Amino acid sequence: MEKKLLGQQGASVSDLLGLIDQNLLTDLAEELEADKWVVKLRARNVFNLVLYSLLESDKVSLRGMASNYSDPLFKAVEGLAVDAQTAHSSIRDRLTQIDVRYFERIYEQVHGQLARHYDRPALARYHIKRYDSTMIHVFGHLMQGMKVGNSSHNKHQVKLTTELTDGFGVRMSFFSDQPHLSEETALREVIEQSQHHKNDLVVFDRGLKSRATFKDFSERDVQFVTRLNHNARRLVLRSHQPLPYVQHDEIEVLGDDIVNLYGDGGRRVDREFRLVRVRRKQDGQELVLLTNLLDVSAYLLAYIYRQRWDIEVFFRFMKQQMNLTHFVSHNANAVTVMLYCSLIAAMLVLVYKKMNQIKFYRSAKIQFFKELQANVILEVLEMPGGVDKLKEYLNQQVRRQ
Repeated sequence: MEKKLLGQQGASVSDLLGLIDQNLLTDLAEELEADKWVVKLRARNVFNLVLYSLLESDKVSLRGMASNYSDPLFKAVEGLAVDAQTAHSSIRDRLTQIDVRYFERIYEQVHGQLARHYDRPALARYHIKRYDSTMIHVFGHLMQGMKVGNSSHNKHQVKLTTELTDGFGVRMSFFSDQPHLSEETALREVIEQSQHHKNDLVVFDRGLKSRATFKDFSERDVQFVTRLNHNARRLVLRSHQPLPYVQHDEIEVLGDDIVNLYGDGGRRVDREFRLVRVRRKQDGQELVLLTNLLDVSAYLLAYIYRQRWDIEVFFRFMKQQMNLTHFVSHNANAVTVMLYCSLIAAMLVLVYKKMNQIKFYRSAKIQFFKELQANVILEVLEMPGGVDKLKEYLNQQVRRQ
């Protein structure tokens, strides 16, 4: 299966879904005790149900998942009883209590196998880790969220702070408490909680601007690239060691210096940073970039910072294509579970789209699900007594309706 994925232009749904080892799902549930005290809606069934529902519909709901649980094809492939049913409230309760680590580990396993087919190599030497947050509106009576703007208008939102590594390596933190409204708190916390290696480059925007944080990153050997305001106070100590500058079609380097920054109370921070000023030729906009990275050219540094835009594209994709703005439950645990499942579904469809040369994501998703249904039917028919079993499931469905 892996050989086919690597060596052929096309990839089938069965190839891609085969990367999700059902034995792993069972073993992982045992390891994490995700099914302790659970008789129905075991972790593996919940994962497969959520994934099936995400692929089946653009707007997933608890009632829709309950309906899919009763779908003859889903019951057949999951080995559920012919008359198996569940209430939407039971699914909601399970999502609010199930161990999030179960879904995070599945995501990591699937991403590890699919990354080579989706990730776009940016730099041979470095892994770019982009950080940013997006705000999502919630209804105040459904969930405790952050008060944003004029609280009299009942504007409550939750924050999803995300680490995006290379093409589709995602680590997410979900915040609904007021202190995390500040990016100084949310971004720093997520960056500090990540394991950084010597070839990792942390890239973030001006939401995180604490000079003390920059100093702390440098002292802990966290390599970073960020952007400063034009009027940020600094003391130029010397020019950076000259690197070979070449003419570039998109940007012009205006300066490349080693500086000290001034922080709270106008005090000079006792740490040296590199400050690069570039101008975009397209619109004349000047950018001031700050880093502790010394061994790359100013042009490459500007390219690294530009890669931060990928996380904005990622947020837009998740909101428009994966319905990120619609929560099936306004509970942090349930939201995080759905986010990891959405990422897995998106990866599968994106790789399917790429390897089958399908132009639009929505078209790829529709084709993916149709092929999935055909595969399920074939799988059931190949089971011992499969024809009779499928008839039994279908007859039960007809009688129930």
